[in-house]
Amino acid sequence: MGIPGLINAIGPGERISLSKLAITHLERTARPIRVAVDISIWLFQVQAGRGGKNPELRTLFYRLLKFLALPVHPLFVYDGKHKPPFKRGKATGSTYGSAPIIGLSKILVDLFRFPRHDAPGEAEAECARLQRAGVVDAVMSNDVDALMFGSTLTIMNFSKESGSGTSAATHITCYEMGNFNSSSCSRLDRAGMILFAMLSGGDYLPSGVPKCGSKLAAEIARAGFGEDLLEVLNSEETELNVKLNEWRERLQYELEANESGYFQTKHKAVRIPESFPDRTVLSYYAKPIVSDSKDLEVLQRRLENAWDQEIDALELRRFAADTFEWNYRSGARKVIRLLAEPLVSYRLRLRKDLTAFPFRLSESDVPMLQKVYKSRTSFSTDGLTELQLDFVPIDIVGLDLLAEEPNPPLPPQETAASGDEEDAEANAEPAPQSPAKKRVTKRFDPYSSEKIWVFETVATIGIPEVVQAWKQEESEKASAPKKPSNRKTGPKKKGPIDPGMKRGSILKYGTLTKERTEITQLKQAQLFEAAISSTSTPKKHSASNVQGPLSASRDLSSHGLYYQQQTTAFDRSQDFDYLTNMLSLCNISPNVGIKRHPASTRPPLRGRRGAVLSGDSEVEASKVPDADSLDCSLSSVSPGRIRMSYSNVSYNDLSTTDSTDSAQPVRAKCRNMSKPDQSISKSQGSQGVQKLEQAITIAFIKYYHTSC
Repeated sequence: MGIPGLINAIGPGERISLSKLAITHLERTARPIRVAVDISIWLFQVQAGRGGKNPELRTLFYRLLKFLALPVHPLFVYDGKHKPPFKRGKATGSTYGSAPIIGLSKILVDLFRFPRHDAPGEAEAECARLQRAGVVDAVMSNDVDALMFGSTLTIMNFSKESGSGTSAATHITCYEMGNFNSSSCSRLDRAGMILFAMLSGGDYLPSGVPKCGSKLAAEIARAGFGEDLLEVLNSEETELNVKLNEWRERLQYELEANESGYFQTKHKAVRIPESFPDRTVLSYYAKPIVSDSKDLEVLQRRLENAWDQEIDALELRRFAADTFEWNYRSGARKVIRLLAEPLVSYRLRLRKDLTAFPFRLSESDVPMLQKVYKSRTSFSTDGLTELQLDFVPIDIVGLDLLAEEPNPPLPPQETAASGDEEDAEANAEPAPQSPAKKRVTKRFDPYSSEKIWVFETVATIGIPEVVQAWKQEESEKASAPKKPSNRKTGPKKKGPIDPGMKRGSILKYGTLTKERTEITQLKQAQLFEAAISSTSTPKKHSASNVQGPLSASRDLSSHGLYYQQQTTAFDRSQDFDYLTNMLSLCNISPNVGIKRHPASTRPPLRGRRGAVLSGDSEVEASKVPDADSLDCSLSSVSPGRIRMSYSNVSYNDLSTTDSTDSAQPVRAKCRNMSKPDQSISKSQGSQGVQKLEQAITIAFIKYYHTSC
């Protein structure tokens, strides 16, 4: 609404919370800020409300509640009879003031005990006139015409702010005139705005000058042609036409030549008509019909005691029942819920009794507003400090619920919420619900204690002793010594390992997933029987008595199996343990094609000799040093042992012969150098493994006999 493009020309203004503007003005001047409200624009905007009866008046009801809760003295200004006959290309009509919504809005404003004023002409021009005369401090209107009419502090766009976490209107945009040090200062003066509207088009002249857009109109206005035009308009009637012609010629010359450098480029295509400016339209902007000095004096006297009057909650409740259909006890509870919090702030600022009556309807003995629970700052108030107090709503409002008609029973199939649970555009500011967890709404009980957030400035006026006690308590908490933290900064040190802990004891808490392939119990039993049956009488040997080394090696197989050995005599029990230990290191795997060497946990012995089985199987025997240099005591680590390796490619029948037939050790190596063309089946491999195990068993038995 208003003049297109003028907002971009004058600048963005300053976006500020209405609460912040009101509280800072109260702290600076010790009185609420007085605001002239262009209610005509409000009534036009609230017609977008939907749902229920009279949604546009319900929206106005919530806005009036907002003013009641803040330190604001509003003066609602209505359009008068002498407003221009046309606006925005349409006839305004002479019956506008008699519309039903106009009359109902006046009744509602009177019930809130706010003053109202009927302008002789347009409400925007009258508001600007009141602001320039000092009757009010600011003008609230969404029509930019208020700036053009000369308001030095204009409040526009009262709406919600993105990121505030509420759908209620909280922020405004402020524009100032003449205060060049402020961020809200307008880039154009009043004369420049009037010329801007005449050139680019406005409410009274939508067309404007051909080919003159808002950008060029702003450049012309900043060049000072608007101020010159108003001076011409104030001249004598006989000189008016001559001065207007001179003004047009100078403007046309600058557009074509740009001699003074007012514009970024020349505009030869723009032609100023000889009829420009329209003197009638210019008078609407420059000389609107407003109240004269005498009318302003009468209004000022009337406003001296017009604000801060006690509100009749019962009359408001009846209006809501008739106009919004908030009937029965549920409707009364809704009125109590909406009125309670604004009335607390309203009465605290006025230092009045908080309760509506000398007695309390809740019959509670707990004092209200006598303790500050905590404080907060929020984005919706631009960081103002708020204190949390407690109160009982029904004692504040003073409505008797028992005198209301009970709610009729709902039909069985109806599951809708009752009227008091319906949420419209309330003045409360709920936080947005989390998508992961649904918010649970507590049913409002007017007889129970509720928490309320009150501005610290307002609370200091109404209950200074409570605020002072809270500040003292907070100061003591801040100055109190902090308790040392029990948490250690460094990592926890590990304790010493228990010396009684056995190695591998942790295995009982788990399960081995990789099995070991050991010699079966059957093979161990066969070895044990062979060892017992092959010895007739045990021989006693001390650990220190060691026989000389054997220089001869014995052949164990007639198929080329050969081994090299050097042994030492031990005690019978040690010999058997030694044999068992060596056999336990020989792991035979039935898997075909795998060559496995048993892992040795003892120090390696110097030197080794190899023996080869026919069929690509190789047996390696470690060479043991001479018996004289070998420590065979009980404390020794281990005697020498035989190491064997083999590859399961093919196995022939194995047979062993007495190794005594060979006098000298012969190294035989029979190995097939060609790779096998065909793979061996599992059954053939398993038979070969069994034969190899039998041959190794016989070899160790003979080895045992020769060592004894």
